[in-house]
Amino acid sequence: MSERPKNLRTKLAIAALLVAVVPLTAALSPAQVPKAPARPSPQLSPQGRGSDELAPRVDEGKVAAAGIRRLAGRHVTLYTDLPAAAELDDMPAVFDAAVPLWADYFAVPAGKLSGWKLVGCVMQNKDRFAGAGLFPDNLPDFQHGYSQDSQFWLYEQPSAYYRRHLMLHEGTHCFMQRWLAGAGPPWYMEGIAELLGTHRWAGGKLTLGVMPATKEELPYWGRVKILKEELAAGKALTLPQIMQYDSRAHLRQEPYGWCWAAAAFLDGHPLTQAPFRELKSQTADRSSAFSQRLAERLKPQWPAISQDWTLFVQECDYGYDFARAAVVHKAAQPIAPAGAAMAVDAARGWQAAGVALEAGKRYAISASGRFEVARQPRPWPCEAGGVTIRYHAGRPLGMLLASVDLDEFTPIGTSAALTPKHSGPLYFKINEASGGLADNSGSLTVVVKPLP
Repeated sequence: MSERPKNLRTKLAIAALLVAVVPLTAALSPAQVPKAPARPSPQLSPQGRGSDELAPRVDEGKVAAAGIRRLAGRHVTLYTDLPAAAELDDMPAVFDAAVPLWADYFAVPAGKLSGWKLVGCVMQNKDRFAGAGLFPDNLPDFQHGYSQDSQFWLYEQPSAYYRRHLMLHEGTHCFMQRWLAGAGPPWYMEGIAELLGTHRWAGGKLTLGVMPATKEELPYWGRVKILKEELAAGKALTLPQIMQYDSRAHLRQEPYGWCWAAAAFLDGHPLTQAPFRELKSQTADRSSAFSQRLAERLKPQWPAISQDWTLFVQECDYGYDFARAAVVHKAAQPIAPAGAAMAVDAARGWQAAGVALEAGKRYAISASGRFEVARQPRPWPCEAGGVTIRYHAGRPLGMLLASVDLDEFTPIGTSAALTPKHSGPLYFKINEASGGLADNSGSLTVVVKPLP
C-alpha cells in the first residue's frame, strides 16, 4: 500500500513549474519586491558606521520617578517597569553575549564593537515610558517589538524565552543597520533576525540560530506551529513566494514563520549555506536584485534545493536536521534484469538507489542487515521491519520505506512488492523523524529485482 504525504506532489509540481516555465529570477521581479522595508534606517557611512548621535538622551531622574528600573550591560541599557526577576534582570548579559556571536556570523571585526551600545525598553505600561521620554510619539503601532536607530522597544511577553527572543530579534536589526549598512529586503531582514533570535541560554552561555528539539524548549515561540497550520490550510509557500514579501507583509504573524523557515533552511542546507551567508556583504541593497543574485547562484542546484524545501515544509518539526534530511541524489539507470543492490544509511534521509522503475511494472524489494536506531538510554538494534516499541508517523520506527520520484512512499519492511503508478528514480530511507537521524548508525542492504 502506498501513502502520499498531503500536498507533497502539488508542492513539487509548483516548484518544478517555477524552474521549467518561469526563470527563478523572473519570479522575483522589481515590481513584486519593494525597494524599501518598513523599518527606517539610520544614517550610515559607506563603511556601515552609524552616528552615535542616534543614541537617545535619557533623563534618569524622570525615568526613576516613573517607576522604571535601569538594567545596565556593556552593550545595552535596559529600562523596564516590570518587577525584579532573575530571567528579566539577566537580559543585558544575554545581549552582551550575543554581540560577539553577531560579529562572528556577519564577519564584523570585534574591535569595532567596543563602544557600541543600545537603549532598550521592556514595557508593561507604555504610558510610563512615554511620560519618561523613552517612547517617542512618532513610533508606529507595533504588536510585540520594534527597533529604530540605537533603540528598541519590547512589550512584555508570556514567557521569559520569548522576551529574550524579541530582544535578540530587534538587536539583530540594530546590529545590521549599524555595521552592515542595511538589512536587505523584507524576507531576509526578518528571516535573519528570526534565525539569530532563536536561541538557547543556559549556564550563562548563549547559542544563536538553534533548531529547538522540543516545543517546551522555546515556550511561545510558535514558528513550527505556523508552518504546520499553513500547510494544513493549503497555504504552503515556495522560496520564491517568500522572497516576494513586501514591506507590509509583517503586519501579520505568518510571514515571520515563513521568513524564519526560509532563513533556517538556506542557512542549514549544504547546497545553500555558503551562498546564503555571502548575502551579509550585500545588505545595503533592499531591491529585488538582492534576491535575484541569490537565485542565480543557486540555479544549477535549484531542482534539488526546491525538492528539499518541499520535503522540509511537509515534514517540518522540532529538531529538524537540514544536513541529514537533504536528499542524496544519484544518476538513475534502467534496472537490469538481474536487479540491483544498494546500502541505505540509517543516519540519512531519502537516498537514491541509482535505478529507475517503470510505471505499472512489478518489483520485488528485500532488505537485510541490522543497524541502531537510537543510542539512549541504551543502543536500540533494529532490522528493516522496524521496532514496535516506538512508532513514527503511524509506522514502526526504523521500518524501510521506498519512494518513486519522492512522490508517494511505500512501507517495505524486510520485503514487499512494489508497482509504481508512474516512472521515476527509486529512493529509500528508514522511517525516522529528521531530528532523530543523528543518533542512528549502520546501514541496510536493499535488493531490487524486476518481477515477471
